[in-house]
Amino acid sequence: MTERLSTLLHDEASALAVPPPPAHDVLVRGRTLRRHRRLRTGAAVVTVVAVLGVGLGLGLATGGGDHDARGIDPAGPSTGHGAVFSLGTTVYWDGGEQHVAIDDKAIKSTYYTSAGLLVRHGNNNSSDGGGPQRFSLVTPDGAVKPVSVVTEESVPGVDPTQPYLAYTEVKDDQVQVVVHDVSTDEEVARVTMPGSFEWGGWSGPPVALSGDTVYVGTDDVMRTVDWRTGEIGETDTVPGGYPDIDGGRAVVSSGDPKGGTARVVDVETGDTLLTVQFDAYGYLTLSPDGRFAVNGAEDGSFDVYDIEAGTHLTFQGQAYDYGWSPDGDLFTVKAQHVVTCSTASGECTTGSVEIPKEGGGMAPDDLRYGNQTFES
Repeated sequence: MTERLSTLLHDEASALAVPPPPAHDVLVRGRTLRRHRRLRTGAAVVTVVAVLGVGLGLGLATGGGDHDARGIDPAGPSTGHGAVFSLGTTVYWDGGEQHVAIDDKAIKSTYYTSAGLLVRHGNNNSSDGGGPQRFSLVTPDGAVKPVSVVTEESVPGVDPTQPYLAYTEVKDDQVQVVVHDVSTDEEVARVTMPGSFEWGGWSGPPVALSGDTVYVGTDDVMRTVDWRTGEIGETDTVPGGYPDIDGGRAVVSSGDPKGGTARVVDVETGDTLLTVQFDAYGYLTLSPDGRFAVNGAEDGSFDVYDIEAGTHLTFQGQAYDYGWSPDGDLFTVKAQHVVTCSTASGECTTGSVEIPKEGGGMAPDDLRYGNQTFES
């Protein structure tokens, strides 16, 4: 499940004396209450406490080695090694060494694409009830190019290996899946599909993009749209509801988060690539390229699993205090400096660049890491 959805599940579990309701119901309630997950910037010291092989509770599917490593080319703006984040209306990259301002009132979220960093912005930093959502592309050379797409309360999807933005619109009570090339600022596909949409409260069903397939979370099932051919189908590999897919992989959870099981599956084949059993509260999220899975248990440390290698690293701190760089490393902003942690070695380094405080401060809701989205 997603980090934002997992937070809602945790809140529900803490408030009720019964097991938490299905993710679908929690997300509906979260939307109703207009609850927004807030970034927390007081990251703990990022000391690696273990660099191990296959850990307790970790199982790998047989034949999993047949899958590609699914590495991606670094999405710009980046030289291939730098953290990308926004503070207020300024986008930083290369660990804070480079920056550019977005000409709007607030940044809502950002997305890694092959054409650069896609920025969603508007009148405020809310995705719920926040008015028009505008987009700009920050290219690898630091140029800011407006994108003509304007949405409102819709959840878009991207694939970091491609220059496309996917989203839905509802016209004449019909759901339309739209794919827009942000590198050329041209709409390249629009497909009308069956299925109703009421459960989430958004203006259209949330989507995820993986390859040529747009996954659409309608009321009854998870639908698929091949945007190049217009073919519409269904899948039972990914549960209905909110589609959260990264690098062609998804997290499928079962049971109570306090002692349940989560699997990472290949969305095309249905193969299980990783299984994690939680002894206490926990949940999995994926890196933007799907190479890594993070157990975000709130117990003062978190595990990062290399899905292909079957190994994991354990870090001190909370998973939600970290973001992913375009090239697959973890980072956080602590005491106005970028701390980057290698997912290959576990080593963490603190950058020398001092990040200025936006507007005299560094409020948690103004600091947003690259490729983190905020939907409730």
